[in-house]
Amino acid sequence: MDSLGPGNSSSASEPGRARARRLRTPAILYAIALLVVLAFLFALGNRNFLSAYNLNTIASYAAILLVVGLGQMCTILVGGIDLSVGGLMSFISVLFVVTVKVIGFWAFPLCLVTGALVGYINGNILTRIKIPSFIATLGTGGILMSLALLVSPLPVVAPAALYGVLDIVNGSFLRVGNLLVLTLLIFVVYYILLRFTVSGKSIFYVGSNITMSWMSGIDITRTRNLAHILSSVGASLAAIFLSCGQYGGDPSLGKVYILNSIAAVVVGGTALTGGTGGPVNTLIGALVLAVMENGMNVVGVNAYFQQSILGAVIIVSVFLTFDRTKVSMIK
Repeated sequence: MDSLGPGNSSSASEPGRARARRLRTPAILYAIALLVVLAFLFALGNRNFLSAYNLNTIASYAAILLVVGLGQMCTILVGGIDLSVGGLMSFISVLFVVTVKVIGFWAFPLCLVTGALVGYINGNILTRIKIPSFIATLGTGGILMSLALLVSPLPVVAPAALYGVLDIVNGSFLRVGNLLVLTLLIFVVYYILLRFTVSGKSIFYVGSNITMSWMSGIDITRTRNLAHILSSVGASLAAIFLSCGQYGGDPSLGKVYILNSIAAVVVGGTALTGGTGGPVNTLIGALVLAVMENGMNVVGVNAYFQQSILGAVIIVSVFLTFDRTKVSMIK
């Protein structure tokens, strides 16, 4: 008779739920299918979509989005979010151009160290002061946006004498743009870090189950701090790349990348609940967004309607990747 009790019934249902989770189609497959469908439709809409020039334009935009997205992905994998990437990109953009005039090449490491410091501050506001990452990074993002305007309220242009320094990003290697080569290297670094190092694997563990991770001896504070540092470094790299490509800095450069970096991560199949996804997912997500934005412009979709389409894609992507077993109530 005891086997008919509610407790045992609940236990019996656990294997069924676990089996259902295993049988669920990986979200990355939906993203790949969406990428193929979009490319096919836009190619039908305008034959120039697949031209070498347009494909290079798509690749360049996807490269920037991938770099900032890889950083954003790290905070999402631990179950958080980084809304400071926009403000940080704006600040690093003007800081880089202002300092490159004075110290030349050394502006690159200076800006990267500055970005890492911002990430460390974000992480400690979360882990030490116990303010949720949504609020903490929203606040630091606003501060950084103000600092960008204080450094340079108007766009600042790099002098022609420094174009040689900027060619670290703008030049080419074996007829392949340095931007794409550097982006590939950054992708490989993030991939190896997350998949083959203890610290990187801890990011997945903490995002999957923070309580069990703590009981297993994982340093939760250090792992979450690392995720935020990686996010800020990614945003800083993206800002440097953009500033080099535009031969100047802009205090409003990063605004669009707050939403787009999150979109690239979730569209690729990384779950907002944390613990699921990775660099390959973010690569596919960045390509989807780059193809969408470029393709809609090429075929003449109304600019005011494009954001609505992006919003719909984000909602559908979250629906497909959100793990409802991790939260007792959606709020």
